[in-house]
Amino acid sequence: MSSSVEFGSVQIERSGRSHGHANASVFAKRPILTGVAVGVGSLAPHFFLPAQASLGFAAVLIALIAGIYFGFAVMNGSSRDQFVEFNVTGLFAVVALLGLLLWPILLPLAYFGHALWDLAHHKKSRLALVSIPQWYVPWSVVIDVIIGAGLIAIWTSHAII
Repeated sequence: MSSSVEFGSVQIERSGRSHGHANASVFAKRPILTGVAVGVGSLAPHFFLPAQASLGFAAVLIALIAGIYFGFAVMNGSSRDQFVEFNVTGLFAVVALLGLLLWPILLPLAYFGHALWDLAHHKKSRLALVSIPQWYVPWSVVIDVIIGAGLIAIWTSHAII
């Protein structure tokens, strides 16, 4: 199945690829395992970066992670969903900036907070939030918790927090 969208004189073809399990990415097939790999991989630079660079990397990464839900809202959601996700993304960006500039402990706490935001998107939460692939929730929770806990451990041992 294929459809096209026309913007002025430009026509864009969209494929009707199936989102079934047979075509699913390794992330969709193994969300916990790949979540652990991504979480641990995201922590690796913090062992080698100077303190300020480590804080900056953590701040940028949480803002990027939070922004993914806005992308889901643009692709799958209503104007309300886009409004909610855009503003929540902005909130995470502000917390990241405050963690970078003033209170570093806010950065690992932001990752834990994002894990809660992930759980709010689970279909069983019964909240009216944007629809996302259900594999994404456990995948992202695992990443967030690993990074949050890892940052506390690394930054405590390096006297950053």
